[in-house]
Amino acid sequence: MATAEGLPPGRTLDLVWGTVNGGWVVEEYHRFRGKRFTNTTRTLTQTDVGADGRASVRFNVPEDYGGVHEVMLSEGGVALAQGGLEVSQTFEMHPTEGPVGTPIEIRVTGLGWRTLESTWVVNWDNQAAGWVSATDTRGSSTARLRAAGGVGEHQVKLYTGYMGQGYLNHEQAPNSYLPRPEFVFRVTPGHVAVPAYAEPYQTQPVPAATGSDGASLSISPTQGPVLTRTVLTASGLPANSTLALVWETQVGNRVSGSGFAPQEKEITRLNVGPDGRIQAPLAVPDDLGGLHGVSIRSGDKILARTYFVIETSIVSMSPMRGPAGTPITIHLKGVGWTDYDNIYVATYDNAYMGYACGFNSQGDVVVNFKAAGSPGVHLIDFYPSIYQGPDGGQQLYRLPQLTYADDHPGNRIPALRFAFEVTR
Repeated sequence: MATAEGLPPGRTLDLVWGTVNGGWVVEEYHRFRGKRFTNTTRTLTQTDVGADGRASVRFNVPEDYGGVHEVMLSEGGVALAQGGLEVSQTFEMHPTEGPVGTPIEIRVTGLGWRTLESTWVVNWDNQAAGWVSATDTRGSSTARLRAAGGVGEHQVKLYTGYMGQGYLNHEQAPNSYLPRPEFVFRVTPGHVAVPAYAEPYQTQPVPAATGSDGASLSISPTQGPVLTRTVLTASGLPANSTLALVWETQVGNRVSGSGFAPQEKEITRLNVGPDGRIQAPLAVPDDLGGLHGVSIRSGDKILARTYFVIETSIVSMSPMRGPAGTPITIHLKGVGWTDYDNIYVATYDNAYMGYACGFNSQGDVVVNFKAAGSPGVHLIDFYPSIYQGPDGGQQLYRLPQLTYADDHPGNRIPALRFAFEVTR
């Protein structure tokens, strides 16, 4: 409840909530620019001022970023009374028990937008599993991981860590007022892990198709893994002409010094019918993940353009069982090239292992490592993260982002899940 006195009697005032708008910033499709927020307000309700100049109003605290928010009674945009309310953080873990491979959700609300209140780190049995954020989701999101390890209790601890690394002596930190929740997950006998799968892709944003002189082009479906069989449909083209079908991509890398640049490749020639229409099959090229232009051209002139999104796919994991020390190979296609889709970050039994890039090899990624641990099923999880941010950016960008499904900047690419059985 908000109460105030000394107000103009008999007036109707707005109860105004102070907050921010903003989130992750992506420019030119591929450039990740970090976070950006601007102050704003919104009216929650109205209240009448009594003859004694007093007012009181009940309201529900909005689901919003954590931290202190101004609460104001205003008239015509002018604040007449002002106070503050702190939105605190909540954390829940579901479920709390299950066999190896059980999907676990850690649901959070009230994560802040300010640097020291924006990021938490999940430790599984004192090993860093990844980071949690809610930058684009107004403080609420869900971290996703899987149960790993032997039968029995496993400690799950969340630390604040704006650099993506848990701050252990938090009692002495400048943000010591923030919670550090902890849970216990009990691994039960058996396992639910399957050898290898990619979580379902969310629908990716695709720009509107364009055309000149009445031409149009569409592709169906608009997203899928490499070699997806699609159908191109075009109309309004010059009758009885032969036109070029061009695939648009990027080539290069961010580390060699030579940089990267767009590249166009003619896939085939298309014969237009007397009605100016084309319907033709297209097998999506083996290429980088993410957005690609597909255009029909006459010489250097683009007559029509549409777009296709390549999804990351699992080619193979081999082998899937063997003794400790067994060499394992994981092969992926369609890994992306943008600042935020260029890498996958791997964990082994919820402990950070490393990351793999896909740009220099046009989306083709091969990861080699050896099986470790006691006999039983061990989990290898590939999480989206961010290859690089603004100059001087946070270190967290190359660590596993557990809130990838809700709060990854740009595209919402999925996690890739693997399991290896260590035999005796």
